[in-house]
Amino acid sequence: MRLFPIPLLSHVRGLVRRAPSSRLYAVPALACTNTTISHSEQFKEGNFDVQELELNQVGVLRVLTTMRDDPYLALSFLKRIEGNGALPSVQAYAAVIRIVCSWSLDEKLSNFFVGLIKKGDEGRGFSVVDLLNAVGEGEEDEKLSFLLLSRVSSALVKAYAKIGMFDEAIELFWGIEQLGWDADAEAYVVVVQALHRKGDSEGVEKFLSKLLSSETRKHCFFYMDFIEGLCVNEMALQAYILLRPLRNANILVDESDLAVAYRKVIKGLCNEMKLEEAERALLDMEECGIDPDVCVYSAVVEGHRKNMSFSRALRFVNDKVSQQGKRIINPVIASSILQCCCQMGKFSEAYDQFIDFRNLNITLDRFCYNVAFDALIKLGRVDAAIELFREMTCEGIAPDVVNYTTLIGGCCQQGRCVEAIDLIIEMENKGKPPDIVTYNVLAGGFARNAENASDILKLMEARGVKPSSVTHNMVIQGLVVAGKIDEAEALYQSLEEHKPGGNVAGIVKGYCEAGRLDEAFERFIRLDFPLPKNVYFTLFTSLCAAKDEYHIDKAQKLLERMWELGVEPGKSMYGKLIGAWCRVDDVGKAKRFLKAMKRREIVPDLFTYTIMIKTCCRLNKLKQADAFFRDMKKRGVKPDVVTYTVLAKKNPKIDKDMKACGVKPDVFYYTTLINTYYRLNNEKKARAVVQEMKRGGIVPDVATYTVLINTYYRLNNQKKAYEIFQEMKRRRICPDVVTYTVFLNHNPELDMKREMKAIGIKRDVHYYTVLIHHKCKIGELEEAKRIFHEMNESGVKPDEVSYTALIAGCLRNGYVLDADRVVQVMRENGIEPTEALKNVVLSTMSKTKRCLSRQRSKKPILEKSTGEVQSSLLIS
Repeated sequence: MRLFPIPLLSHVRGLVRRAPSSRLYAVPALACTNTTISHSEQFKEGNFDVQELELNQVGVLRVLTTMRDDPYLALSFLKRIEGNGALPSVQAYAAVIRIVCSWSLDEKLSNFFVGLIKKGDEGRGFSVVDLLNAVGEGEEDEKLSFLLLSRVSSALVKAYAKIGMFDEAIELFWGIEQLGWDADAEAYVVVVQALHRKGDSEGVEKFLSKLLSSETRKHCFFYMDFIEGLCVNEMALQAYILLRPLRNANILVDESDLAVAYRKVIKGLCNEMKLEEAERALLDMEECGIDPDVCVYSAVVEGHRKNMSFSRALRFVNDKVSQQGKRIINPVIASSILQCCCQMGKFSEAYDQFIDFRNLNITLDRFCYNVAFDALIKLGRVDAAIELFREMTCEGIAPDVVNYTTLIGGCCQQGRCVEAIDLIIEMENKGKPPDIVTYNVLAGGFARNAENASDILKLMEARGVKPSSVTHNMVIQGLVVAGKIDEAEALYQSLEEHKPGGNVAGIVKGYCEAGRLDEAFERFIRLDFPLPKNVYFTLFTSLCAAKDEYHIDKAQKLLERMWELGVEPGKSMYGKLIGAWCRVDDVGKAKRFLKAMKRREIVPDLFTYTIMIKTCCRLNKLKQADAFFRDMKKRGVKPDVVTYTVLAKKNPKIDKDMKACGVKPDVFYYTTLINTYYRLNNEKKARAVVQEMKRGGIVPDVATYTVLINTYYRLNNQKKAYEIFQEMKRRRICPDVVTYTVFLNHNPELDMKREMKAIGIKRDVHYYTVLIHHKCKIGELEEAKRIFHEMNESGVKPDEVSYTALIAGCLRNGYVLDADRVVQVMRENGIEPTEALKNVVLSTMSKTKRCLSRQRSKKPILEKSTGEVQSSLLIS
């Protein structure tokens, strides 16, 4: 599309540029409802009190002239003409546009243009240039005509972008610039967005550079709107790039304007999860002498919480506290840190952090306390949660319904239903009547504990709270989990009579939670109507989490059934399914499902491609990994730093491609690259990466140092490993349990238990496993047994590797019966030994029996068998 200069006439012209047409428009009365206009707008538009109007072009324009004070009526009139099969003239559209503009109905104008653009030149009978000409010619005053055309053209740019016609939006914008019209800030944002979506980073850079050099764009208000628009449209990084030049050009000089701009940029960067850039912007803000408020700090902490990075959130807060004191920590920041910890499953650490906050006299509200209650309940410490609840009330913080509901749920989880009822009574006595959520938790808890949930339903009715379908679903789900299948089915059938299909969710979710996936799937597959998406997701996630291909295949059938029912699965579900196939190393089925997605024109997302590439790299299918990498770029899915990190594990040369694509490496990428080079025995390259990392201003974190320590140990350079450890502590980077596990693995004689205890690092399952393995290796089986018990008592559950280490130790030292007993305990705790492990135990037992048999034949007077003489290591 090409734009030509449009003459702006200063003298009066007629509304109609061409000769009147003999074509007539039949306009039916508005008594006939038009489905394209909402009821509220029909009310605003009024009614024509005529049977039918027959008008030519001049007549239409005259009618529209009388409607200049009623834009809704004008729009309605034009739609009636279109609805009757006629084609209004370009002057009619121009007249309506002028009316809508005069009332500043920008949203109406945008939607109006979207409809016009979709019709195309042939569908509407004129081009966009013709329309702009007609709009300009209808205004007598040249200045008003300029303002009108600026507004209309800006709206057109936004309309093109709204329907994804980015090339047309950009071309029209440059045409506006050539004509000297004054596009608004939002139009500029749209152009940056269009260039950004096309992947034209060079075009964005040139556009911003041209904007900054413009003599007409020197107003602070314009740039404030422009920055806000960029942040709202997820382009906060471009907004951040603008801030320094705007300061240098003395456009943003007022401290209050700068503060507002930085706040918007930092919050925008946090929303986009660009946390390193957000922290840099925060430092810039402080260097400008602007004191960030608590909301800015909260945004950064909340970003780390969403990113599940508890250590970085805590480090950020500690650094700011050391600089500015504890005043920066408000309840919002505290609750974000605590929630981050809980979401990562670190409930013990969350509670410890809560206590630290309280000891520092930091103000904590009921939301912070509620996170602490939840953490204690997840740890099985309901009594401690209730005690903390009492302390909260003593400190003058009035509990709300949410606090009570959390405790009631905790009591129900431990089967303490009587105490849950006591809390309900306490709520009512304190004038805080339970809401439906509280009753739902209580009813579901009673059902799970095989108590009479129907009593709770009666109590709800008595209190004027009507049980909802959610209530019934929670009861049905609880009954299934409790094994009361007959009662669950009976309740389901009784409810089906009143609301068919309304409670199938409870049955399906109950079977999923009870681990009866086949029954859940069979109940779902025979339905011929769609279910709520959360039910699909629960069943789908459970099937994908299974370790066998049989259930993963059912997960794929579930997705296909959703397609048949017209329910569009979430994009994350596609990634989960492909991830499940990759987990069982069936790349073939994952590839076939990718092809099925392509046939339905579903573009795999970044996560899906990355998981495929990761699996191919793990299975050493590097050609397939490269094919997926090229395919994702071809289909417009831009690799991120995680994708490149996965590839760097096998191919460190990918670093060049990453830099060419403008993807900025992070500390995890550098750590992986360093590890890869050391694994390839290329210490020179590894050192170069460390230096590049430091030059780029990226501070090595605990993972980077741990990799370096582990590498130097592997290279038999124990002295250098310990020097790296000391450097790490000098830089105030606290070692974690993984760091100490590396030391234990390579140098078991180096006792660091006291140091770990002093800095509050708790041993995890991996640390205990390495310790057990070492003790078994040197023959200290009694000590290995003691450590195994200590691990259990400290709340750390042994995993398959822990059991295997103890079993191997028993077998290595001849305690075959004890090894068999550990296998049984392993099964009792829900961990199935691998076939290889079972075969080794059985083979060793068989050999031991044959050996004992030969010994008895040679020494018949031997009183005790070898197994009886050995001291027992049976696990109680």
